[in-house]
Amino acid sequence: MTASVLVLLALAACKQSDKPVMNLNFETDDCGVVRRINPDEKTVYLVFTAHYSQNDSGRFENFDGIVPVLDTLKEKGVKGSFFPTGVCFLQEKYKEPLRRIIDEGHYLSAHSMNHLMLCDEADPTRTLVGADSIAADFAQMEEQLNALGLTKEQYYWMIPPYENYNAETAESMRKLGYHLLNPTSGFLTGMDWTSPGASNYVSGKEIMDNIWEFEKKNTMNGVILLIHAMNYPDRTDEDRVYTHLGEIIDTLRAKGYDFKTLFDVIAAEKSAQ
Repeated sequence: MTASVLVLLALAACKQSDKPVMNLNFETDDCGVVRRINPDEKTVYLVFTAHYSQNDSGRFENFDGIVPVLDTLKEKGVKGSFFPTGVCFLQEKYKEPLRRIIDEGHYLSAHSMNHLMLCDEADPTRTLVGADSIAADFAQMEEQLNALGLTKEQYYWMIPPYENYNAETAESMRKLGYHLLNPTSGFLTGMDWTSPGASNYVSGKEIMDNIWEFEKKNTMNGVILLIHAMNYPDRTDEDRVYTHLGEIIDTLRAKGYDFKTLFDVIAAEKSAQ
């Protein structure tokens, strides 16, 4: 496991009102990527990622869970943070849901344009994508975000593609003006791509049980909880984490947690300037 570094940003009261703004206490990994936000507060950050695999017309990777996710968030009165890849923006069937993300007050950034594997998973010190290639990919990604009327100051917090990076690639992304976060470690939600019968298969029940076991042992304070808004093949709806989103929200609320997005973090950062 990587070492955690606490980065404390003491923020002043908001100049525009008497209300104090959110303090930011970032827990980071050894690449300086944020893995937990304000771990002393009972707040959870729901983050949704997706990619669209063009080589199989979205059979394996897609953004097909986005509408039910948005419907659940609307029903529960909760805002989330979304990070599809830029390829998702090109698909006609996702254009309306992407507009809904913005219009309904959720945070929207991206997960690179083409879902780059930045470094070797087996040997993270081995960089696979250089700074120039990252810059070219991110320029395409920004075109898609800007086409929706967004500006970079609204989406500069992002999750690296595949949630995979090393110190070199993290620095390359920062030099492009991005602040980096990654899902809090210890959860199994990212394993919902596995297929029943495979040796690495993790069921929806196991994933949900893991969430509550983590909360019991560690609390969910400041957790960045990844949920794929994707329909991986071979899994039933019951086996997809996003179909349990309402249960996750209701259970956490009953335990006293609330929910925030990267908009809250950006507002706090701006207040500190």
